[in-house]
Formats: sequence, C-alpha cells, structure tokens
Amino acid sequence: MKKTFLFFTFAMTCLSLSSCLKDLLPDHSKQLSNQVKAKELMRAMGEAHQIHLWKDMETYQVQFDEEFYGFIGKQGNPFSEDVMSFNLSYIPGDFNGQMEILNGKEAGKVWGIQSGQVYEKMPNGKVLSTKNKDMKFWIPTYQYFIEFPLRIQEANAIDYIGTNTINGKNVEGFVASWNTIEPQKDIDQYLVWLDVSTKRIVRLDYTIRDYYGFISGSAYYKDYYFYDDLPLPKEMPVESSLVKKGYMHKMSIKDFKRDVVSKEALMPM
Repeated sequence: MKKTFLFFTFAMTCLSLSSCLKDLLPDHSKQLSNQVKAKELMRAMGEAHQIHLWKDMETYQVQFDEEFYGFIGKQGNPFSEDVMSFNLSYIPGDFNGQMEILNGKEAGKVWGIQSGQVYEKMPNGKVLSTKNKDMKFWIPTYQYFIEFPLRIQEANAIDYIGTNTINGKNVEGFVASWNTIEPQKDIDQYLVWLDVSTKRIVRLDYTIRDYYGFISGSAYYKDYYFYDDLPLPKEMPVESSLVKKGYMHKMSIKDFKRDVVSKEALMPM
C-alpha cells in the first residue's frame, strides 16, 4: 500500500482550512421539506432497481475495475497500479466479502473481511488475520456502492430536496441518513438523485465521515445493464471535494454472477 503519508499531509492541510462538518443539504431544502414524498421516492427507487432480487441470492461475484486519476486520486490509491481489476465476492446485505486482485504486482493476492476483521488468504488456502486499514475501507465500500439501492432502505431519517438537472437529465432527490438528516460527526449523509422517468439513480452525493468530516464525494451511476433483471451501472465515475475539476477515480462493473461462491468460502474464519 502506498502514498498514505502524502495523502494524509494534503488532507490535514485542507482540514486546517475547513474544520467544519460538510453539510450536503441544499440551502433551499427546508422550504421543500416533504418526508412523505421522500419515502415514496425511496420506495420507487427500490422497485426500479429491483432490490427484491438481492434477497433471492446467497452470494454474488462482480468483475470490477478501478482507475485513479490525477495527483489526489493517485495519492489516495491504496493499490500498486493506477488501473486495477478485481473479482469482488460478497454476501448481499452483509459486510462479509473478498477481493481477488487480477493484475499488477499484487495479482493473485486475496484479501477478505469478516465481521469487521480483515484477513489475507494465502495461496495454500490458509487465512491470516491482519490489520489493513485500506482493505477495511475499500472492500465494504465497493460493496456499498454496488448494493446502495438496497442498503439505503435502512435509513430512518429522510426528506425531499427537490428537483435538479444533471448531465441533461431531469432528476429529483431525497436526503437520507440515520437519526437526523443534519450533519453528524460519525454518520454519513446521502443525497440520492433519481431520473424522473426511470426512478434509477443518476448521481449519489455522500460524505466520508470515516476519514475526515469536511470531505464529500459524488458518484455518477451510468449506462445501466441488466443482469437477469437486476440493473447495475457499468460505470461509476467519482468526483471529490478535494479535486477542483474532473474525476478522482472511476469504478466499473464488467460482469456480475450470482451464487458462484459459497457463503462458507466468504466466512473462512
């Protein structure tokens, strides 16, 4: 894993300039407050993303690419290459999963996380527990982006935030969090922008409280492809509040298969 110190130094410099918690709520959101409409939008989003299909599978595997851009993207990149390919295997609705690295200097390496504990799976099949902050963050983060339409249904604080235009598409959105939609030190806010006609996600704005309270990001859900009726975005380019122009990194789903890995294989400890 690389460049952690430089990224930390840059982030701390930003922190000295902006120590307040990032608040994603638009200034006009209080005038548009409508929890009933927000709940209806969330329900419609769940239907449009066919979230009931997640409950019909025990596990799934995604062929996944990740590409980091520019100075900040490369400093935040925990991997050996700027363009990476993985097999990601997960238990839906859980946080037990594995990452098999397919390219670069780390090709063949398998990382996993089970009940919050990171482990490395050795070539002989032996599993070694380890403390790896990068894998503890990235493995469940990738899963959350993939399963987001399902996972966000657990939010208990939501409200309507109005309409917008994103990349020429008419959208309307809601804010989702837990306990309150206002900024909280240890709980993230999400702004979910839906295509008015399809009710599928166009853009997801989010905070990153696990790292620094002032950082936020935006992931675009682009070019949906249906895998046995389950719509998943082919690409999720990500903007960051640390980057003035352009993307910080781009996640891509290349393939999706259900139940090719057993639950037992994803819970080896």
